[in-house]
Amino acid sequence: MDEQSPKVIEKKKINFFDKFGWLVAAICGTLAILFLLGTVVTIKLKIPGEGDEVIKKVIDLHLWDYFQGKYEYDWTMYVTLGLLILGVITSCLEKLKKGFGSASSMLFLLAIPMLALTREFFASNNVEYMSSVTFGWGSNVSIALSICAAVLALSSEFSTNPIVTRQIAEDGILIAAAFILNLIKIPLAAGAGSVNFQMLPLFIIALRHGPSHGLVCGGIIYGLITCLTDGWGFASYPFDYLIGFGSVMVMGYFSKLIFSKKQMWYNVKGEIFLFVGAVIATLIRFIGSTASSMIIYKYTFAAALAYNAIYIPVSGLIAIAVLMAAYGPIAKIQHRYPVKR
Repeated sequence: MDEQSPKVIEKKKINFFDKFGWLVAAICGTLAILFLLGTVVTIKLKIPGEGDEVIKKVIDLHLWDYFQGKYEYDWTMYVTLGLLILGVITSCLEKLKKGFGSASSMLFLLAIPMLALTREFFASNNVEYMSSVTFGWGSNVSIALSICAAVLALSSEFSTNPIVTRQIAEDGILIAAAFILNLIKIPLAAGAGSVNFQMLPLFIIALRHGPSHGLVCGGIIYGLITCLTDGWGFASYPFDYLIGFGSVMVMGYFSKLIFSKKQMWYNVKGEIFLFVGAVIATLIRFIGSTASSMIIYKYTFAAALAYNAIYIPVSGLIAIAVLMAAYGPIAKIQHRYPVKR
């Protein structure tokens, strides 16, 4: 039998991920859950002994330790497991109905900062004689698998929903508009950050082109650009930028409820779902930035909540107010220039 040509082999590879990318993502997500049965957090202690003697002790925390209620803030582990389980479920739903891949991707990404918080809560509690608090091998493998699952879930959705030139042009214009609006900042009280209108164009991307475009354009492209230009360092990218701006994808799931086929102006139902979607997106951004404040900048949980509870809700409310005011013209554009998804 003749050997298959490279083109035929490549086509088979593409067809495999088109059809079974959701399954591979679900498998990676399931393995991420199972590896949490390993060591979640490792605490190293240095306990003074007699004289100058120092006793070194290592404590490995496992999943069942959290379920037994031995430690404070054990809710973070419950949330982590919940997000991973929902990620696996939505990956499987991608097989039945397109559009769940981006939701699955965001759920897997959100599980990572929640898992990171399980470590940071121990570090911020200042356990007596504590030398260091690090991820255990189970957490490290679980994080790697969660990232793989997120990438596979998103690529699975894009493989069956190709991007056309018109969408690329529109996305590019709106991303550029968000970047310009990011430069126009309104300072708040000292140490409370600043607000701007950068979220508005990103919300429109998700509304017009769907959740997958919202995640890629908001979290990956715009998030990377602003991370490199803001000067805070790339370490903050996963939480403050990828999750923070990728959160606009939520609006894409409300698009059909916000815009009806014959609608060309304001609508009470659309305004309500516009508000609900934007609030959920703002909440996800708040979660990502709170995790970043604790993990990157070593804030306590209370300090992280207090800092991010000022500028993120205010920024979100400003974007929501402008978006709801401009809802009628946006609905007219959506009616005259619909985007097929």
